[in-house]
Amino acid sequence: MSDNQFFKPTVLYKEYMILDMIEKNSNITQREMSKTIGIAVSMINDYLNIYEKDKLIKRKKHSTKTVEYFVTKKGSERKKVLNISYLSASQQLYNSAKENIETFLIQIENKGFKNILLYGAGEVCEILLNAIKSSKIVSIKAQAIVDDNIDKIGNKIGSTSIISRDSINDYQHDGILISSYTNNESIYNKLMQAGYSKDKIIQFFSL
Repeated sequence: MSDNQFFKPTVLYKEYMILDMIEKNSNITQREMSKTIGIAVSMINDYLNIYEKDKLIKRKKHSTKTVEYFVTKKGSERKKVLNISYLSASQQLYNSAKENIETFLIQIENKGFKNILLYGAGEVCEILLNAIKSSKIVSIKAQAIVDDNIDKIGNKIGSTSIISRDSINDYQHDGILISSYTNNESIYNKLMQAGYSKDKIIQFFSL
């Protein structure tokens, strides 16, 4: 949860993070907590005062600058409750996102794209592959992944091989789904320049 650029740090998120950091390192400083969560040191101190009052943590002062923090049994139980709540909210968001991807895949499947190639062996590709392989309602098959990075060609994502653009015609397919956000337009132009049919280019992201 500490390296999460998608969710905003809510009060409950901060509470979980502070308890988690203390549990993992009793010598952690307020400045380190502040940097990890992205809030002011003064706010960290305010939260710690509240948690200590609520008997979620204890402090052991060795000097004015050196303090050890300990999560109490009550604090540990509180952290478990927060963790379950976080996982539940994350699962709901994941299910919603997966449903949107499945809807897109069903739409292109209904247009006749049963066997496809993905173009772009990155994070978007992994997400689409996972949706294709884990879905019980999508029948599309990803034959291979096209990529222009020679260091990726010959490798696999899961069980799906990464091939060069020159190998596209070696695979029977109904179309190519561009599986890259940052290189979406560039890939589209490369396919058009290579004489690939515009009607067989499938875009998850618009140009």
